[in-house]
Amino acid sequence: MNTKIKYHLLILLGLGIFFSCTKNDAFNEETDTKKGAQVFLAKANRGLQELQIFPFTDNARSISFGVGFGAVGLPASPILIKVAIDNRAFDSINVIRSNSALPLYQKFPTDAYTIDRTDVTIPKGKVSSELINIKYFSNKFDSTKDYLLPISITDASGYTINPTVKTILIVVPKLVEKAAARGKWKVTASSEELTGEGAINGHVAAVVDGDINTFWHSSWSTQEPPFPHWLAFNMVDSTYVTKIAMIPRQNNSNGFTKFKLEASLDGTVWTLIGDNLVFNPALKQAQEYPVEPNWYKHIKLTMLEGKQQSSHLAEFRVYTY
Repeated sequence: MNTKIKYHLLILLGLGIFFSCTKNDAFNEETDTKKGAQVFLAKANRGLQELQIFPFTDNARSISFGVGFGAVGLPASPILIKVAIDNRAFDSINVIRSNSALPLYQKFPTDAYTIDRTDVTIPKGKVSSELINIKYFSNKFDSTKDYLLPISITDASGYTINPTVKTILIVVPKLVEKAAARGKWKVTASSEELTGEGAINGHVAAVVDGDINTFWHSSWSTQEPPFPHWLAFNMVDSTYVTKIAMIPRQNNSNGFTKFKLEASLDGTVWTLIGDNLVFNPALKQAQEYPVEPNWYKHIKLTMLEGKQQSSHLAEFRVYTY
């Protein structure tokens, strides 16, 4: 490489370093100018901030967020920021939900949360404030309702508040029931038909296999015990039970018509959670039975009477959150 080319390369390299340093210096320079500078709520651009309320607990959970600063340069003086609960945002969002035929948000119960501060400071030479901490208590919320807590920046010491990220929307959505996983369950029965209904039908495993066209059947080919018949479900894991659902056998309507439900944590001490409940074996869909929600590991279904001496069932499900 000749001397002239080397000379030009050195000039270009020097210019690159110069402009790079100039740019970095601009971003690191402290200034009190408010031109082009904005403050914003961190997490406000991440959509709804959903709080967890299940499993319920007496202990406080928390969510934290701060205020950020964006500009070419750093603040030369501390920036005092004020935030507040934004009731106008709450009302506006509920108008939108009402127009969309959605259930309205409820305000957070006053005894369900605390905010540790509503004034924060972005220090000199920094781009973020200390954190705002909200503690909340899950057992203070009605799990059947949706809650919203909007918090907005109300004052930024003369700095522009970015309108698209000035408000954080904290929500507690209502809990939605779901079928508990049954993969680890252990099922026993007062009896089962092991030969007369085929390789799958008749066996207790068929009542938790997820197939409504298979079914458990009480014994009938070798002996035919009368009512009551029972099925016991060991869920292995402690489960917060909210309701039971059962699906009758699809090709026969002579199943049980009355039953009771018992539940236990240890499989020894049982609690009656439903007595003399009615089941329609001719209704070929899930029939649901809400129970007083609680933690259990064991559920026992006792079939009390029916249209014939034996009985059968296609599916047994437990619902939880």
